[in-house]
Amino acid sequence: MKFRLGSQSGPQVPSLEQSLQEIHASLAQQQKQWAELLAKDPAVFARLEPQIHQAFQQFADRCAASLLAHAGAQPACAGAAQKK
Repeated sequence: MKFRLGSQSGPQVPSLEQSLQEIHASLAQQQKQWAELLAKDPAVFARLEPQIHQAFQQFADRCAASLLAHAGAQPACAGAAQKK
């Protein structure tokens, strides 16, 4: 069973390990940008907070997709899917 992001023709969901590495790299980059913006203008926090929450929601979605893809590749899930 193959899992893809966004649509049937989207990119294949990466492994959990790869997904976590990508999330870590992305978070490090975004954290730097957020810190720079706040250092220049602390009032920007009200605008940044929803962006931070959205970023973490997307990270959670990517992690959940990787977990689902990993579980779907296991023999028990693959066998159950073929029975349908």
